[in-house]
Amino acid sequence: MFSIYKRLTAFLHAYKIEIILASCWVVVEASLFYRYGIVTELEAAKYIAEADNLIAKGTVSSPNFWLYSTQIFLITAAKQLNAGYIPVAMVQWLFNGLATWYFYKFAARISNKITGVITALLLVFNIPLQTFNFFLQTESLFCSFTLLFSCYLLSLEKLTLKNFMAVFLFLLLICFTRPTGLLWVPCTFLYLFFRFFRPLSVLVKTIITGIASIGFLFFLNAALGSGGELDFMLPFRDERIICGVPTLSHFIEIKTSRNPNSVFGILYYITHNSGQFLRLAWLRSRAFFGLFRTYYSTGHNIYLGLCFYPLYFFSLLSIRQWMRQNKHLLLFCSSLVMLTWVSVILTCDDWHNRFFLSVVPYIYILAIPFIKHFTDKRGNNASK
Repeated sequence: MFSIYKRLTAFLHAYKIEIILASCWVVVEASLFYRYGIVTELEAAKYIAEADNLIAKGTVSSPNFWLYSTQIFLITAAKQLNAGYIPVAMVQWLFNGLATWYFYKFAARISNKITGVITALLLVFNIPLQTFNFFLQTESLFCSFTLLFSCYLLSLEKLTLKNFMAVFLFLLLICFTRPTGLLWVPCTFLYLFFRFFRPLSVLVKTIITGIASIGFLFFLNAALGSGGELDFMLPFRDERIICGVPTLSHFIEIKTSRNPNSVFGILYYITHNSGQFLRLAWLRSRAFFGLFRTYYSTGHNIYLGLCFYPLYFFSLLSIRQWMRQNKHLLLFCSSLVMLTWVSVILTCDDWHNRFFLSVVPYIYILAIPFIKHFTDKRGNNASK
């Protein structure tokens, strides 16, 4: 009996950090489940309806919904098995737990265990993000998949055919979970290119970059023109800052091309309506990084400011350290934040800050050197 107690004590001591992290995750998830249950309204209703379409007609209502295939297929499978929606939520919890664990391991590997667990706890106690685990919409799986993918990508020591195929298939999964998964494609290319192809000549790099850029633009153009509810000029005609919330009661005249839902159509709009574009770009940027909403309570807005504003400061202070230690990681994380920001400028921001929340883990990563500085300092003081 004493031997079992001794082994248990040794295990708890050896893995106390991991046990703290797991316990916090369980408490947060259980509390949110108690608060919300399984949410099937709001955005979730669209994917449930598309699952019904898939069962009844063998297809979705419009081609753009194929870009949300992962969630639709998961709900369809639950319906076909008459399993209810709990298994769907369980899959979301499973991948969220895995993503949290691998995020901790990654952060600990590039810093230390204390910094790793602090960074992972920032993710666990990011309540707005964790809440999506209980909504049957795409955000939970998307954030988990992108985080798992990014931890895998940033941990690669060398690029082989095997792990290149893993990267490709993972990107494919992300792109068919949410259309914004497309943003991970150029960021991944930039990371792989500058991380693993440094010996190539300038000419070869230029050719490869050109081919990759053209391919991405064709893919993006196809996504923009996928039909359904996608109308990229609508947020400019009624000057939407928040998606679905027009700031004008009528449409205004803007100059558009014959095919506005295309890369060329967006460029045409920007060059022919530059005044309106710059004004809306500022307002959408303020909504994206500012986070505050007039319909949130004062307490909610203060919470958002306290949780996220310091991270901007920590990340900026860490840039110099990343430039010395791992400029490729800096390139990947910062380009993801920048591209997501640009996508908001070109469309609109989300009612619940969903677009910003999808890139928050990369702001956490960028802040790691600042966090590590304080954990190292505390460790040095404790050893004196």
